Amino acid sequence: MEIIITKGNNRNTLTCKRENNTTTSLNLGPDLPNHDIAHYVIETKFNMKKGFYGAIKSGMSIEELSDKNTIKKLGSESWLAEIMTRNLQGIGSGAVAIEQFIALVKWEAKGFKNMTIPEMDINMIKDLKTEFDYLCDRWDKIPEGAQLNLTF
Repeated sequence: MEIIITKGNNRNTLTCKRENNTTTSLNLGPDLPNHDIAHYVIETKFNMKKGFYGAIKSGMSIEELSDKNTIKKLGSESWLAEIMTRNLQGIGSGAVAIEQFIALVKWEAKGFKNMTIPEMDINMIKDLKTEFDYLCDRWDKIPEGAQLNLTF
């Protein structure tokens, strides 16, 4: 699946083009797409098939995944992807130290049944941060009207 994040005049757009050429798209508003980039990093590095992008790849729309009732019905891997994404974003913003990531993920995951946390070590978390920072830097450098293209 192709993930296309388009930089607009204070309006950014996330578009996902599936292998069958169907698409789903949503205006992200003026916010930077750091959360969507963090999802990409987490879900690709941990080979998650049922996270945000996996759900889109399987046919769900971005709008469906924004609906509270739909979110409640998503499985544990989707919730784990969200927990890990939030904490990676926290590392990127400086709110979370790299050394805290694993403990925070485990702590948040305690509230969910049947959630399997992947094996992680500090070097993996450093690699996640490096990839996240790299993609956010690429985003920052592209001009208005240009796109950040990722493959999921």
